[in-house]
Amino acid sequence: DDIGHDVSAVGVGRGPPSEGMSSALWEKIGVGGKFGETQEKIMQIKIDAELCALNGIYAAGNACSALSGLFAELVEECLQDEGVADSSVRTTGKSSMLAFARDELASHSRSYERLLKQRVRSLITDWCGADDVFDCDGRLCLQNLRLFIENEEYNLDSASFKTQESEERLEVEIIGPVRTSQIFIEVGQDKCDAAVTLQMAEAMSWKSTEIILDLLFRGDKAFNDWGAMLLSKQVRMLQNLYCGLVLDSTKAGATPINTASILKQFQRINQAV
Repeated sequence: DDIGHDVSAVGVGRGPPSEGMSSALWEKIGVGGKFGETQEKIMQIKIDAELCALNGIYAAGNACSALSGLFAELVEECLQDEGVADSSVRTTGKSSMLAFARDELASHSRSYERLLKQRVRSLITDWCGADDVFDCDGRLCLQNLRLFIENEEYNLDSASFKTQESEERLEVEIIGPVRTSQIFIEVGQDKCDAAVTLQMAEAMSWKSTEIILDLLFRGDKAFNDWGAMLLSKQVRMLQNLYCGLVLDSTKAGATPINTASILKQFQRINQAV
């Protein structure tokens, strides 16, 4: 009865609705069971759908890019047949139509790339922590990172540095919450194309860097050389974590993905410190 009361309180009854949803689907999402389990199932479905959409966006952009390259080759062949040496020269007829298709597909490919980047960053904000520093309770992994950096002491002596730089401590307090976050686990389960995983890692690196730089540029934290060494170690551990996510997603025998874009994000912190 308590379960039924809780479910009804949020607008979900115990039995299937009279219209719009079959009993089988109602049972599948588990509304007839515990409400907490239902929420988890719905969230899992949502996450899987989001990751599937990201894969689809990447695949569409990749297909447009490949087709644009194919049309570019056809344009070159057509221009050679027409006796035109410079592909930038405006032509008419067949080559003009092919060039139009090439340019349109290239434009669509760039649009898909922008969409993928925007969507990934939006998901990282939703799943890992919002930008608002005043709404920061540490429940999400990058909110936890913000709280950790805010409370960390960077004006150290050699003795306190030795204690603060313990890898066991940093693993528990800064790396562990990211490693065990739902987004990190889901992406690490090979649900994304390697290129999408790279985009996710880049977005998490970008967000982590923004958080750290925002706190540094406030100017209310005292730093000395020992503190700078501690922050550098923390940054390296984050770098290794995000790079590891990408490298682990590379299929056996496939060309390793370049993680330079992740390292580039954290270079801004190194320059600031």
